Amino acid sequence: MLELIVFISGGVLLALEIVASRVLAPFFGNSVYVWGSLIGVFLAGLSLGYYIGGQVADRRPSPALFSGLVFLAGLLTFPIPFLSRQVMEALVLADVGPRAGPLAASTILFFLPTVVMGMVSPFAVRLRARTVTTVGNVAGVLYALSTLGSIVGALVAAFVLINTLGVRSIIHGLGLVMMALAALGLLAARRRPAAVAAVLAVFLAAGWATLARAEPAAAVVFERDTVYHKISVSDEGRVRYLRLDNYWQSAVDLEYPDRTVFRYSDYMHLPVLFVPIRHPWRVAMIGLGGGTVPRRYLQDSSGLEVHVAELDPAVVETARRWFGLPETPRLRVTAVDGRTFLLRSTARYQIILLDAYLIDTIPFHLATREFFELAASRLAPGGVVASNVIGALDGPDSKLFRAIYKTFRVVFPTVYVFPVGYGGFSSPEILRNIIIIGTTNPRLSPEGVQARARAFAGVVTLEGFEEAAATLYTAPIRTDDVPMLTDDFAPVDALIPRR
Repeated sequence: MLELIVFISGGVLLALEIVASRVLAPFFGNSVYVWGSLIGVFLAGLSLGYYIGGQVADRRPSPALFSGLVFLAGLLTFPIPFLSRQVMEALVLADVGPRAGPLAASTILFFLPTVVMGMVSPFAVRLRARTVTTVGNVAGVLYALSTLGSIVGALVAAFVLINTLGVRSIIHGLGLVMMALAALGLLAARRRPAAVAAVLAVFLAAGWATLARAEPAAAVVFERDTVYHKISVSDEGRVRYLRLDNYWQSAVDLEYPDRTVFRYSDYMHLPVLFVPIRHPWRVAMIGLGGGTVPRRYLQDSSGLEVHVAELDPAVVETARRWFGLPETPRLRVTAVDGRTFLLRSTARYQIILLDAYLIDTIPFHLATREFFELAASRLAPGGVVASNVIGALDGPDSKLFRAIYKTFRVVFPTVYVFPVGYGGFSSPEILRNIIIIGTTNPRLSPEGVQARARAFAGVVTLEGFEEAAATLYTAPIRTDDVPMLTDDFAPVDALIPRR
């Protein structure tokens, strides 16, 4: 029984650490700061738990006390879903920053359960060791079992549980498992009244979790946790929104599906102005969202193909079910990382669109010189690469945009910048979507860009298309104080806007 408790406790610990990232993601994203905070807090908790567990075990080497610690670990784990939203909302409202926020949340929510779980292994060693001559072997066996349990817990959580159950249910389940283990341990220690009380507590907690399970808000029509995101679809009036974690990703007007809801999607059609042929026949897009952009590309040209790479298969399913992504041979959607997609692709594209950056989470491998060189190698002659970046044109929140712009300039001799909704009157320090377009074609003047936009008026039917073309940004963009991003050095988390 002791070995079983050690093994399962190790599994619960790592499963909790994996799932913890999904707890923090809706408020803090999946940045390196989130993972660094979680790993640091869990290691700190384990270190303290190992120390305290050894001290307590030497003073009171009681099997009943050991089971009580296991029960306490479950008791501290079980209520995390009831507390997490309030804790993280308070931290977000306090605006403690992208580093302090996830670190504080990780500490408040996960430190104490981790400390108590860390006490299990040294306590078990003390209980199992009979003589000093065997303590090394006992410690080796029990810590090996705990580590094997951690491996199983991590794999099961990452590969099975998150795809099958909601985060709330997983954490409740982990807490209940620890409490049930404690009941078995108490029974083995012949503490039947305490074991019965522990079993009763398990049933009461399970009933409480069932009754208190939060129902989606009235506007939320679909929710799902995946290994990559928490997906939610909500209807507000006649507009349906797709949200991934805490990011608004796509929207569609249910009554007028052709109407643009998010203005930046108009700008994602600007690359057609810079290709040498009137009707580009093949477009690649990295990042699907609700499929608004590829759907409009297909609608505006009957002879066009769109190939999409979307990392999360559940996002693809959501786009088809809730946002009307069409089933047509002209649209090929592959559930794969965007860089892998381009590496494997044998096709050549007139346009490659990148819409995979979020406001505080950047997949750095899709922002480096090597990536843009790969994208350029997959272009047909005269093709263009366009990327949607969230940032500012100037000021303290502009570093990420300017670093990506600098990297674009290394790969493409001609680079255009289109700030969404910027007409030269608003401040360049305001956060906004910015479309960067790179090509090897000769540069067009602002007048030439607008002339081509007028010429394409009958091809691109978006109402805001000509207005978007008129926002070409021509002011100098400083790049001497930001790095060129490479696979070796891409500090995107440090460059992300902090507002």
